[in-house]
Amino acid sequence: KIIREGISEPFEVKIVRDKISIKSVEFSMKSASDSKQADIAYIKISHFNEDTLSNFSAAVNKALNENPRAIILDLQNNPGGFLETAVDVASYWVANNPVVLQQTHSEERTEFPARGKSPLKGQKTIVLVNAGSASASEIVAGALQDYNLATVIGEKTFGKGSVQELQSLPDGSAVKITVAKWFTPKGRSIEGEGIEPDIVVTVDRAKLDDGKDPVLERALELLK
Repeated sequence: KIIREGISEPFEVKIVRDKISIKSVEFSMKSASDSKQADIAYIKISHFNEDTLSNFSAAVNKALNENPRAIILDLQNNPGGFLETAVDVASYWVANNPVVLQQTHSEERTEFPARGKSPLKGQKTIVLVNAGSASASEIVAGALQDYNLATVIGEKTFGKGSVQELQSLPDGSAVKITVAKWFTPKGRSIEGEGIEPDIVVTVDRAKLDDGKDPVLERALELLK
């Protein structure tokens, strides 16, 4: 029941549950800050889930059909998701090299190699990140940065580079145990460290409230 000022008695409100579908990938063509020509492909990935790869692939195809002079990959506020999807996305740039390394407590390292034909390798690319970019987002940004395939701009990322497993207990509860950590291809630790951008953009939260994106604006400025 709800109590509201001006109404003497609590009252009930019927709530209807609805399924909200949020696209994990958005695509559009943008223009540099000094140009009216929309020749920059902008692809935003909000999270890495089961349909991200197919949506990302479709966005890349649309982008390449426009013959863009640059690509902006926006990973701001992307909390992560499936490791395999992150590897697949990074593989659009990375060719014949590891995308990420996974190290267990015994210091045994496993490489997750790029796969596919890397259709975006050589394409001028800017990756947008902020403190809300975590986990799988950091894997993609770190790989592209390590191989000099993109310029990373924005804020330092979250620093979520641990791999956890749920262990069931006899009483029906469970405990989450860290079993491994992720490293970038050059061996940089993601856990607790995050990805330092090549170009730091200090974000004024007031501008965000006005609907502006200072990191995206900086990227478009760089592409003049």
